[in-house]
Amino acid sequence: MKVVGFSGSPRKDANTDRLVRQVLAGAKAAGAETKFIRIADLKISGCISCYHCKTHDTCSIKDDMQDIYKDIHGADACVIGSPVYMGQVSGQTKIFWDRLLPLFNADFSTRLKKHPALVLVFTQGQPDTGMFKPYMENTKQMFGFMGFKPKEIIVAGGTREKADVDKQKDLMAKAKEAGAGLVK
Repeated sequence: MKVVGFSGSPRKDANTDRLVRQVLAGAKAAGAETKFIRIADLKISGCISCYHCKTHDTCSIKDDMQDIYKDIHGADACVIGSPVYMGQVSGQTKIFWDRLLPLFNADFSTRLKKHPALVLVFTQGQPDTGMFKPYMENTKQMFGFMGFKPKEIIVAGGTREKADVDKQKDLMAKAKEAGAGLVK
């Protein structure tokens, strides 16, 4: 089993990276092969809405997304994480999501054959983890529509400093359990 984790944080080794890696650690401990990808480290252009992907199996833009498409199509499960900025995902994450359009056929049916299980993780400075729940639930529905099988949303509140998530022992245990659950 292969589990791929994506972190959409511009801050390297900060809370989102740590939380995505914790989910992957749980999957690895349960026997999965794992891969961690930092979106901010890649060269990904924004979608140009050319709809090349509606008549071809690929995107017309030749950048690092080409490898990401392969990773997603080869994955049995995915973890996607982002910090919450202004009530939404980071810009890096949003560009990545927009470029997932080639996962749809022209009639908006999914091109995903495996329908990977999915754990979404969010980190936010706002301590109230329910503050952006409607947005997160909408995100979960969007990925379900895309052909993923969303399993869980994990939200780490009050994570302003680079390693604040490490102090939330119960949350980190929950993240590890979620990763193991992707393998079961």
